[in-house]
Amino acid sequence: MKLPFETEKLYYGFPIFILGYKDQCFGYNITTSSSSYSLGDMVVIGLSSSNNATEQIKYFKEFTLNVPTENQSFLMERAGFITHRDKLKMLDVDYSKAEQIDAPLLADCPLSLECQVEAIQEFDNYVNFTARIVKRWVDRDLLDDEGYLNSRNFHPLYFMGDGKERRYRYLDKVESDELGSFSRKSRKLASRT
Repeated sequence: MKLPFETEKLYYGFPIFILGYKDQCFGYNITTSSSSYSLGDMVVIGLSSSNNATEQIKYFKEFTLNVPTENQSFLMERAGFITHRDKLKMLDVDYSKAEQIDAPLLADCPLSLECQVEAIQEFDNYVNFTARIVKRWVDRDLLDDEGYLNSRNFHPLYFMGDGKERRYRYLDKVESDELGSFSRKSRKLASRT
């Protein structure tokens, strides 16, 4: 039985990412977020309206979205907790300038997207950025022999919880299922009855 659930926040499982952006004070900077979704060449991210990254991305209209794994967990957490400082220098982050936009690509994150902002929408105390993905980067060991993403080797961090407690979750389950496999299994079971 379902019960009403009152909470100020609900994170039901979102991949954590580190935004790289041009910063008027520090040249480049980073912050951590978990609010995003992607369809085709579009990505939408959400940030608090009082965030330095929000101001900078509104101004420059571009950013990189860098997906860390457990190996970058310290960087991911510190980039989110530290505010209004030169986090790239402070945390000694290895990065390069993105190819299509003017923002940092984080070397240690196995997946990075270069994004150009197309629309900005404010909602209460949040800002949603809809951006076009103009370039994708992925570590070689995440690609199969034909150049496709080998998702079984990709283990990003996920963020879950509510207003009381938030936790990191890991995608390290060995088993995986192909898209459509549940429908095929269901059809096979139905045909046997």
